[in-house]
Amino acid sequence: MTLSFYILRKFIWNIVRVQFALLFLILVIDGVEQLRIMAKYEAPVSDAMKLTLLRANGYVMQIFPLVIMLAALSTFVGLARSSELVISRAAGQSALRLLVIPVAFTLLIGTFMTAIYNPIVAATYRQADDILNKYNVGGRSLVSLSADGIWLRQGDDDSQFVIHAERASLNGTILFRVGWHEFATDGHLIRRIEAVRAQLFEGEWIVRSGTEWLFDPSNPDNAMTENVFEELRLPTNLTSQEILKNFASPKTVSIWELPALVRQLESSGFSTHRQRLFIQTEMSRPLMLVAMVLIGAGFSMRPSRFGQTGVMVLIAVFSAFILYSMQSVAISLGSAQEISLMLAAWGPPSAGILLTMGLLLHLEDG
Repeated sequence: MTLSFYILRKFIWNIVRVQFALLFLILVIDGVEQLRIMAKYEAPVSDAMKLTLLRANGYVMQIFPLVIMLAALSTFVGLARSSELVISRAAGQSALRLLVIPVAFTLLIGTFMTAIYNPIVAATYRQADDILNKYNVGGRSLVSLSADGIWLRQGDDDSQFVIHAERASLNGTILFRVGWHEFATDGHLIRRIEAVRAQLFEGEWIVRSGTEWLFDPSNPDNAMTENVFEELRLPTNLTSQEILKNFASPKTVSIWELPALVRQLESSGFSTHRQRLFIQTEMSRPLMLVAMVLIGAGFSMRPSRFGQTGVMVLIAVFSAFILYSMQSVAISLGSAQEISLMLAAWGPPSAGILLTMGLLLHLEDG
């Protein structure tokens, strides 16, 4: 047990070193990029630096599997070069037994990142979005979701539309029980529309079975004009892709709040596939980190007298990138509903653990 905790201390120290090295690199690169972008909008340097720090949490979450793998690789390569692994085997300690405490710690830190660090990252993403919206970087969100339905905004140089619907189709192109409010540039209401249904086509909304009320903003005392219609065409610059992508991204919502968002989206008629896949991916994070630890250990626990340490390190790094790429591909296939959610989220880390365990059992005599 004492030996396992000795290895754990080295492992934790290597995690800290690798994490700070990569974090410094990220801050430098992203900081320069944010300064360049925010300079176009005449934003102060303080906002650009604040945006860089807020975005850094998300990068830490993304690169942490690589950090864990490099830390495990550095730890066990060091132990092999100092012959400490040889001594531990001579004392009757198998490779698998030496990995129990580091793997348990990795499961613990993976659970921490999912349960506690994920809400922190979501909060910083929202704060970063607030800074971007302050300077209208990338445009403001056109869609929002509330307890009473969906709200959209569209407009041009002459007027602005605020659209409300009770629910929508899965792809966001059909709105049901929809209301339109058109405002002039000075903020006066000039038209209101209530309809049973509205469908989005390229460049226009086709509104069916509704009533239109026209107002005179120059003379509010004038009576409004009411028109009943079967079909009304309204120009728009919205697309289905814009409507769907403007909903809250899963990464900006805490893992604890995502189930409520899923229920709200389902009640509004939207697909919740992306959100449910994100939940499963976050829950599988501890297993992914364990797979990275086993990759780092599996290719570095051979005694240094066997040689080819550099080759084994390169193979370990290459294997980690393959596993990370497999997870990205699986998530993409899961998002496209080509494979099941469970397979997309849990398949790559499970495969990584099984393959590396097989490698350890093959290479080690313990």
